[in-house]
This record gives sequence, C-alpha cells and structure tokens, in this order.
Amino acid sequence: MMLDYKAAARDFIDNEKQFHLGAIPTEQSNPLTRGLSSKIKKDTAEGIKTILAADTYIPEVSAKCFKSPEFDALVKDIRRCMDEKRLVVFSSVGASGRMALQLDSTWRLFWHSLIQKLPLRAKQFADMAERTNSFMTGGDRACVRSVENFEDYMTFGAQQTVDSGVTPGDVVVVLAECGLSSSTVGSAIQADDMGISTYYFYCNPKEILCEHLERARKVFAHENITFIPLFAGNMAVAGSTRMQVTTIELLAAGAALEIAAWGWLKDNLSADELAAVGSKALEAEEYSKQFTSCVRQLCEGEALKNMAKAVEYEADTYTAGGLITYITHDYLQDILTDTTERQPTFTLPPFRRTDDHTSLLSWAYAKDPLYPSSIAWQHIIRRPIKGLDWTKEDYIRMKAAQSIVDNPPKVGSEELSYYDLGWSDDATRYSQHPARLVLVDIDGKSVKDGCKEWFDRNIGKFDGGLVLRMGDIPESKLDENELRIPVSLPHTLMELMPHIMVKLAFNLLSTATMAKMGRVWSNWMIQVLPTNKKLIDRSTRIIAELAHISYEQACEEFFKSYLGRPKDQEYRESYVVETLKRLGVDPDAES
Repeated sequence: MMLDYKAAARDFIDNEKQFHLGAIPTEQSNPLTRGLSSKIKKDTAEGIKTILAADTYIPEVSAKCFKSPEFDALVKDIRRCMDEKRLVVFSSVGASGRMALQLDSTWRLFWHSLIQKLPLRAKQFADMAERTNSFMTGGDRACVRSVENFEDYMTFGAQQTVDSGVTPGDVVVVLAECGLSSSTVGSAIQADDMGISTYYFYCNPKEILCEHLERARKVFAHENITFIPLFAGNMAVAGSTRMQVTTIELLAAGAALEIAAWGWLKDNLSADELAAVGSKALEAEEYSKQFTSCVRQLCEGEALKNMAKAVEYEADTYTAGGLITYITHDYLQDILTDTTERQPTFTLPPFRRTDDHTSLLSWAYAKDPLYPSSIAWQHIIRRPIKGLDWTKEDYIRMKAAQSIVDNPPKVGSEELSYYDLGWSDDATRYSQHPARLVLVDIDGKSVKDGCKEWFDRNIGKFDGGLVLRMGDIPESKLDENELRIPVSLPHTLMELMPHIMVKLAFNLLSTATMAKMGRVWSNWMIQVLPTNKKLIDRSTRIIAELAHISYEQACEEFFKSYLGRPKDQEYRESYVVETLKRLGVDPDAES
C-alpha cells in the first residue's frame, strides 16, 4: 500500500502535467465569494447573495459576445442549416454536456409546440425540429451519472463526433466548458478536420489556456474553427463549472437559437401566422439586460426570503437523513441536470438504477408525474437515446487505459431505461425519513398540466412537502405550504429566460444547501468526487491550499486516502475531507 500510493502520486505529478490546472482562473477561488461557508451558516439570505455575486460579469461578457462577428456568424450558420436542411450539433462534457442536450431538446420542443398552433405547417415544423442534434461525453447515460475518466480522452470526443453522423455542410457547436476537457478538444478538432463548420465556446482566457495546456494549443491552432470567448470570472465555488460557465453558455447559445429561429419565422410566415406564434426573440443585447434583471430579482424581497427558506428546508431534511423528491413536467430536464451534478460536486450518492436494491439512495431525485418513465425520457431528450455501444477493440484503438479496456463502463443505449423518472410509485423515495415531496410550479402551470393533482394524491406517502413556485406566479394560493419566488421575465420563443431563472435558482438551492451543511469550505469544493484527472488535480490543490503543504505532498496524501478506501465506501465522505482530517485540518472550521 505504501508503495502503491506513493507511486501513483509520483506518476500523476510526473506524467499528468496537462491536468495540473492551478493556473487556470476557473479552477481558482473567486474573491467575490470568499468566506461563503462562514456567511451562509450565519445568514442564509446573505449566503445566497454571495453566491449570486459570482454572476456579476456575465451580462458584460455576454453583451460583448452578442456584438461580435463570431456570434453573428453562428446565427447565420444556424439559419443556413434551417434553409438547407442541415444539422446543428451541440457537443460537450459534464455540466456543459447536459446543457448541450438541453439546447437540442428545447429547440425540438419549440417546433413541435408550433404544430398545435399552425397545424397546416406540421410537416415543415416537424422537419425544422430535426435541424438540431446533440451528444455528450460518455453518451446519454451521463445525464444521470458521471462516466469516470471519459473526458480525459481526445479520442473519445473525436469518435463521438464521427458517430454523430455529421458531414460537411453541418455545424458543430462545442461548449468547451472552461476549455480544459480533452474530449471536447477532440470533438472540435475532429469536426474541423472533417470540413465541418465548427464553433468553440470557451470560458477561460485563451492566453492562459495556451500557456499551460498542450491540448488548448492544439485546438486554437485550427484556423477554421470559430472561437467564441465567454470568460466571466471564477466560479462561485472554486472549480464548480456547473455554475457560471454553463449559465453563460446557455445564455449565448440559447440566444443564437432563438434569434435564428425568429429570423426564419419572419421570412416564412404570414402576419397572421406570426401573431399566432405568440412570442418572439429578443434583440441580442436585451438578453444580457434580462439576465441582470433575473439576478437582481433573485437577490431581493420575497424571492430572496423564500429562496433562503427553501435552502433551510433542504438542509434540515438532509441533516436529519432524509430525502427530497422533486416533481415537475416542463422543467424536468433543468432540475434533473442540477440534481445529477450534485454527485461529483459534493460526493453525494448518484441516482440509483431500478435493479439496484443495495446502493445508497440519492439525496435528491426528480420525477415527471404525467407519464411512465419511458415516455418521460422522450419528453426530456426528444430524440432517440444515444448510448456508446463501443467494443473492447474500439477502446484499444482509442488508446483507453487498461482499466477501461478490461472493464468498460455500462454506457450503452439501454442504460437510461434503468432510471425511473416517471409517475410510478417508487417506495424508495419515502423509505428514509424525513421523506419530502416538492412540487416545482413554474409560472403557475402545475394545476393545468396535472402535476398538482399527482402531488395531492401522493403527498400522504411522504412525511411532508411543499410547493416551490417560481416565475410569474398567479395571486391565488396553490397550496397551504408553498414558497413563492416571484421573478418576472419575458417569454420568448424557447422560453430562454425562464429556463435561465430555473437554472440559477436550482444551482443556488443545491450549492447554498451544501454550504449550509458544511460541505463547502469558504468557497472551496472540499466534497469533490474525483471521477477524472481534472478532479484529482482539484482535490490535490484543495488539500495543498487548506493544509498549507506542497502540491507534491498533497498529491501523495490524496492517493493515500483514495487507494486506501474500499470502492463501496466512496460516498462516505470525500477523499479531500478524509485527507484534511488525517492532516489535522478541521474542514468544519470557520473560514
């Protein structure tokens, strides 16, 4: 054991320098949120405002993006694909990968919804819905659970690009997270090498990426790729790119889709038909202004007060050993994304398969009460499920680690069927106490769509629950136990701003809850689950920072914890926390 962990640390230090990311801004502590853990324990509302402070630069950066020739080129390329019946394919990894799938499904939902309004254009709109597609590193199973180590391979991203079936004339949009993941680099380079119009969103300064990362130098050397910079500062919690990175990506890419779609509608529909559509896109710069308005509204008055209550409700539930089950329909994908991302960010148990009766249950879960699970999945992704049905020979050809070759992860097309997100009665969700059911009501829709009826029928199985209401909330009360978070935003073609509101609110809810429970130290992600080399480096740097030791010693101490614990105990506590405790650092101490 002694030699094993020392050798593993030396190998990582000497041979994985491309994953030593301490110089990268999005991996560093944000001065605007420093001391978060201390603040939120004293005053939940102040902690929430501290988290939102990290969004300060998003309006300015996105406004600059919207005025750029690169953004204009993207809008025109999307429009060209609409006219020429080509594909716009979104690709990424992790939190940004889930965002890629959401952009795709949101586009499809919009065009399908228009068929109800303009049925004589059904064939045309159904075809328009097929103009987008998407894939994420690890395949669609990564929607519900991280796939270990896949983002470390450029070859994997390249192969998924080939598997997507894109050809010259199509467009590939790579949401490069913060520009660190090898798989997204491989995806972009492969698309460009195939002669495909390629866009690369990145959220760190180009000069820093190129100075420190060979893979960054490789992708930026491709002159035909259109690069769109979106660096809006460090993350609210150091390294947690599910926060500001994916928010600005959703804002920018979502605006491009809406603007392109609105241009097509104006050119192809009559005045009466446009009136029937009932909404439109904003002017590009208006999206940045509305984002500012969204953050401001979440930071004040009733919205802030009730966000704080929601955080305290979750924290109390989990502290007592209980579970939260969210139900919603229209915004299930948004909430599913947040709950999935809690696993690697805070070392929480992942969603449990229906054929697994022994693993720990996820603290939070999300369900659609309107449909059985197979149909709920159709409404979430809105295209055929994409798994990775790669063989052992494929992994050898792509130069995967021997551990992957010997034991390929289960990421095939059938895997999502083992995660029940539908209306079935899942007794595991009320098997731990206190078990609580939360109906998420956006813009007062849950009565009309039937979600409230399901909530009323099933609440008796739980120890309690509430209705969490967001957006444009009708004056009438929906439930005796409800929390109202009023935020007024424009309703555009694909409801981009309400989707951003839900994303911000749930990122706030989960992050603030974990900070309230001591699973964040100052603004450091001490409960990180090291599912790839980037996260091994992050774990090492956090240990070095908080224990005041060298990177080399911290790496050795990390691997001592990592290799010394049975695999079935990986969710006991993070390896970072275990290591800090062994080194005499109290991770619960005030920062």
